Amino acid sequence: MFADIKLTIKQTSVYSLGNISTKLVGFILLPLYTAHLSTEDYGILAILQAIMQILIGVFGLNLPTAMMRWYAPEKDPEKQKSIVFTSFISTVGIAIILSVLLLPLNEQFSIRLFETRDFSSYFTFLFLAVSVGIVNNVPLSLIRLKEQSGFYIIVTTLKFTLIVLLNIYFVAIQKIGVEGIIISELIGHLFVIIITAPILLKNSIFKIDSSALIGMIKYGAPLVFSLVFTFILTLGDRFIIKYFYGDSSVGIYSLGHRIASVINMLILQSFQLGFIPIAYKKLNDPNAKRYFSKILTYYTLILVFSALVVSLFSQELIRLLATNSEYWISFVVVPIIAFAFVLKGIQYTFALSFHYTKKTGYSAFVFVLGAVINIALNIALVQKYGFLGAAVSLLISIFIMLILSYILGQKVYKIPYEILKISKIFFIGLLLYLISLALGGLEFWTLIFIKIALVSIFPIILYILNIFDKVELEGLQKGMKDFKNLF
Repeated sequence: MFADIKLTIKQTSVYSLGNISTKLVGFILLPLYTAHLSTEDYGILAILQAIMQILIGVFGLNLPTAMMRWYAPEKDPEKQKSIVFTSFISTVGIAIILSVLLLPLNEQFSIRLFETRDFSSYFTFLFLAVSVGIVNNVPLSLIRLKEQSGFYIIVTTLKFTLIVLLNIYFVAIQKIGVEGIIISELIGHLFVIIITAPILLKNSIFKIDSSALIGMIKYGAPLVFSLVFTFILTLGDRFIIKYFYGDSSVGIYSLGHRIASVINMLILQSFQLGFIPIAYKKLNDPNAKRYFSKILTYYTLILVFSALVVSLFSQELIRLLATNSEYWISFVVVPIIAFAFVLKGIQYTFALSFHYTKKTGYSAFVFVLGAVINIALNIALVQKYGFLGAAVSLLISIFIMLILSYILGQKVYKIPYEILKISKIFFIGLLLYLISLALGGLEFWTLIFIKIALVSIFPIILYILNIFDKVELEGLQKGMKDFKNLF
């Protein structure tokens, strides 16, 4: 089983490198953004990027994920190729229809959201970027299915480099700000389609599999609800903050959210990229359930450690990255959101039981309920506590979803998760962060030293409390050596 875990860690680590390149664009360019964009402009950018994610998630019909679920167990190469082509041509059709419907509405969107026609061109480029983004998810998913992680890194790194250079050109040189950032996204999506065209052609035959398409749509449709309400859960707070406090507060909150999202970017999304193809292939393995259980324990360890590091050093990091002091207050939301992402990672793993059994309706139910609770909490708490209330709402909502996902997931596909170990890991990390709060009045370098010490004693405490047994520790030590050799 440790061989399977090692493979998962390897795949996740490699995808993490690729994921860093695409997702770190906004993070690496924070000094550029905070120097050239006001807090209001940054808030507008956050709203537009939220809309982009929502539209890609909704209108993509989750076909790339469904393609993987249908492709993985299929043994006939010709059938596999027809599944790939069916998925690709379907997304192309969706993209064309979406462009035809939305492009004429760019002015209306600008007026509705920002009460001015001045941002009409922003929406033109945004809708085009959405259409192309829907299509390029298919070849990227195909690369994951083929376990060509090296090629995945090449593609995403080149896309990252291109977008960074374009951002610098449009924002710093051409001075077109938010519009230039959206144009950069559009060009980056187009680049992915061009560079992945050979692998797409090699693994496709020009044949539409209508029965597979119907099955994939039925599988993906409930997941669309999940995606929609996931976006409402994680992005809806921007719109509520905008309503009560304006674009400037959205910009400040979004910066704190982006810092905390390093966990989502480097670990959660990378884990999903590397783990899902392996999980689908292991479903019929007699040791699958024990494997899934152990993976969650180690996954939680990595998540909590990362959240602890990000939380402890968020204030210093924001002051380093943001040249505009108006952004500095955003550090207060980082720990809350960081630990919310830990819960999100655990919840996601519990919810995979719905995917294993193709009962994705349960997933839709959990996310719909979670999003409704989140919106209600946001409306209540944001009015009173500002963007801090939005962070607390996120944490509470995800915790409720975690409980629901565990209860329902165990009903459809029972997995003996190590709940006690997971709980201990989480609360030890949280306790160490709370200890740091009591030390806020200390001199800067003394405080930095203590924070480093708190990070260092985290694994020591886990060892003292016997969180992992001897066999697991030996396996982890061997895994760490293999991880170093990977690089």
